Amino acid sequence: LFTAPVSDYTKTLWYNTYDVTALLRPGENTVAVICGNGWYNETIPTTWYFHKAPWRDAPKFILRLELPSGEAVVSDSSWRCNPESEIQFNQLRMGEYYDANLEDSWTDLGYNDSYWDYAVVDPTPPTGAFRECLCEPIQEHEVLEPVKVVQTGKDRWVYDFGQNISGYIRLTVHEKKGTLLTIRYAESIDSDYALAYYGMDTYYCDSGFQTDKYTCSGEKKVWSPRFAYHGFRYAEISGCSGKLDAKAIFVHQKVARRTEFTCSDPYFNRLFDCGIISSQSNMFYLLTDCPTREKLGWTNDAQSSCEQILTNFEAEKLLTKWHQDIRDAMSPEGALPGIVPSSGWGFHWGNGPVSDGILFELPYRVYLHTGNQALLVSSLPYFRRYLRYLESRKESNGLVTFGLGDWAAPGGKAQVETGFINAVLISSFYRIAALAASLCSDPDEAVFREEAEKLQRMILDRYIDAEGACTIHAQCAVSMLIYYGIYQELDPLKAQLEQLLEETGYHLDCGMVGMRRLLHALSKCGLSGTAMKLLKAEGYPGYKVWMDNGATSLWEKWEIHTNSDSKNHHMYSDVLSWLIKTLGGIRLDESRCGELVFLLEPEFLDGIDHAELHYRTAAGNIHIAWKRQGEQVLLTAEKDYSVKLVFRNADIKE
Repeated sequence: LFTAPVSDYTKTLWYNTYDVTALLRPGENTVAVICGNGWYNETIPTTWYFHKAPWRDAPKFILRLELPSGEAVVSDSSWRCNPESEIQFNQLRMGEYYDANLEDSWTDLGYNDSYWDYAVVDPTPPTGAFRECLCEPIQEHEVLEPVKVVQTGKDRWVYDFGQNISGYIRLTVHEKKGTLLTIRYAESIDSDYALAYYGMDTYYCDSGFQTDKYTCSGEKKVWSPRFAYHGFRYAEISGCSGKLDAKAIFVHQKVARRTEFTCSDPYFNRLFDCGIISSQSNMFYLLTDCPTREKLGWTNDAQSSCEQILTNFEAEKLLTKWHQDIRDAMSPEGALPGIVPSSGWGFHWGNGPVSDGILFELPYRVYLHTGNQALLVSSLPYFRRYLRYLESRKESNGLVTFGLGDWAAPGGKAQVETGFINAVLISSFYRIAALAASLCSDPDEAVFREEAEKLQRMILDRYIDAEGACTIHAQCAVSMLIYYGIYQELDPLKAQLEQLLEETGYHLDCGMVGMRRLLHALSKCGLSGTAMKLLKAEGYPGYKVWMDNGATSLWEKWEIHTNSDSKNHHMYSDVLSWLIKTLGGIRLDESRCGELVFLLEPEFLDGIDHAELHYRTAAGNIHIAWKRQGEQVLLTAEKDYSVKLVFRNADIKE
């Protein structure tokens, strides 16, 4: 579904290959193609200017069918083309309008296409380089029956499918000829079952946000859109004579799971499942931010969830494809936009190290989780260009201050200056660049390490006081120093972090940058119990308030209802990797990056009676299960012979 993969079409043209041997038959065969607009021809004006993209043009295709005889069928001007279609309108980010009265048997072998026009060969084809897309396809994965159907008007029904997903509905229709059905999709409803968009539809200038339309032929039909998908739990169908047979279809990249995790706490199990759903809902040839409002590759979201994604999914092929798009997006000077691919928007807002760090984070995590160094090593020239660009953006005080900060903090109030966040992140960029250089014996390894150490010394001098505490008294700042190991002594920062949690009644008080590091920082301080207390804190802000308000996926904002509020984001999903490392007890040894050495150090936290983790790592399978038996804990650890597993918990007696 949704081929060809999205890209900057002036840089890369992704193509797919298929073995169609089983479809060929002796004698005459038919090849039939239907083209939608996709990202290539977005006509609707939006904030992100894809309607002004430099590549924008009429839909087109290129095809080569290689036969066993050595001959080939290619797309050329001998093909026939009919601009009339039963699909009257399609926009990937809006919807599809379909008229069943215009259906024809044009894909059949005996169809007479003599009255069709000849196809036209494009005299100005896209300029991008052809690259084969090796990542998994987008497919239909799950069918959901409605859990509730409510009539909200004379000819209007709302279907609740019980789960927020990406995809579309499948209708079985038998209405009078000419009947127009309008299908509107939403993640939320009001108390009277009216669809609630929280301002997301305003980005589309009343253009029919998340709306499909179907004109009936009078015959019984089964239909789903082909060239649009939506984010939804609810679907409102109007224009029908009665309740229709409607199912929700969960659509996403066919990326295999690496983990299954459960424990004795139903809340943690539900939180884990919500993170998995949000991750899958945003796998569409890149990591999108949400399947509703934008469907864009926001790199700040991805930098926050990259670790979790590669822990829980075999996502390396998908992320390698997207990393090429990220490289394509880099300007000659080394700047990156906040969204990738981009039509040109995002170089002046939404970027900066918090976002651009995906350039480093993604190949580093692929190497950590798979042992494959190819992406990391081949990224070295792009690392150099970007780091030179950052040098050019330094202020007189030596700090880089542009870009997003601790985005989406409670109340929208970032408490940590961007210069601090950028300094800490850039020091990690230099360390990743040094690792890449070491793998190919590049002499710049020493230069990169020196720059990283210089930045860390500057951070210590500027942001650590005489007692060893952070001069920025905020969860995000303290967590970052602990997470990245930037301190003289850990104890002062540990005490400061404990104090910060006490001050908020053990509620989080940070955005996506801080939340990505907060739980891990607490565990590094031996405070995993405090981390669990934070995760289970009642009321706003926190994960639990989402769950208590009916969340079936992770949300964009800590606030329950806000303007432009998405209910299917993955940027706060790193809590899943924390659950795997603490309750599941398995983590990769980052000090031996790429060697696939796993550390076994489960934490038997109060309130948890048992936990179980199945982990299909790139090195082999690991199964961990533990349960309380009176005053003791029985731990079972099984692994494939090929897996390197090191015991790190002194309390475990083998």
